[in-house]
Amino acid sequence: MIWAFIIIMINALNINTMGTEQEQPDKPAIMYIHGFMSGANGSKPRQLEKQFGDRYRILAPELTADPDESLEQINRLIAREHPSIIIGTSLGGWMALACESGDADVVVVNPCIDPRQQLAMWAGQTHEYFCKRLDSRQTYTLTQETLDKYAAYPPLDALVEAKGSHLHALCTTADELLGASHLEALRPLLPADRLMIVDDFGHQCNGPGLQHLFTIIETLTPTTPVGD
Repeated sequence: MIWAFIIIMINALNINTMGTEQEQPDKPAIMYIHGFMSGANGSKPRQLEKQFGDRYRILAPELTADPDESLEQINRLIAREHPSIIIGTSLGGWMALACESGDADVVVVNPCIDPRQQLAMWAGQTHEYFCKRLDSRQTYTLTQETLDKYAAYPPLDALVEAKGSHLHALCTTADELLGASHLEALRPLLPADRLMIVDDFGHQCNGPGLQHLFTIIETLTPTTPVGD
C-alpha cells in the first residue's frame, strides 16, 4: 500500500492531512493538536496514520502559542471536518480542552494546565521549532502579551466540566517538564476510568506513551468497519 502525505490549505490554515491515495470521503477523522514549539509536520500525525490510517483520516493543524489565533483555527477545522476524536499533547492538551469539540471524544496527554504560568519561563526568548514547519517559520518568540491572553479563558475545572464524559487523560508520573501538575489538577476532576496514570515515559508522548495513547483510542473506536 502506498501512503500519500498531502499538504492542503483550508481557509488559509496550514494542515497536514494524512491518508491513503484512495481516501474514503466518509471515513471519520482524528485531529491531533501539537504542543509548544512543534508543528503539524511532527512525528505524531505519521504515527497515528500508521496505526489508524485504515479507519481514520488524520488531521493536524499547524498552530502557535497564541490561544486566540490557534483556537480560531482549531474550531474552524472542527466545524468543517467534524473529527470523532481530538488528541492534544502538552500545550495542545490545553487547546483540546478549550476548543469547541462538540460531541468528539477528547484525549489529552500530559496537558499543560496553566499555560500563562507554565510557559512563562520561555517568555521573551526566541526559540527554534522542533520540526520543519509548513508555514516556513522556524523560530518563534513568545511574548508576555501572548501569555496574558490565557487569562481570559475559563479555569481548568470549568474546561474539564464542559467536556463531560467525552474527556480522557493520559498522564505520566515521570514528566520531567510539568512534574505532577497535571496529575494533581486532573485527579479530583476525572474518574479513574478516564484518567490513565503511568510511569514509563516522560513529557513527550513516545515509546510506551504512544502505546498507551493507542490503547485509549482503541477504546473510543467503533468495532464496525467504516462502510459496513
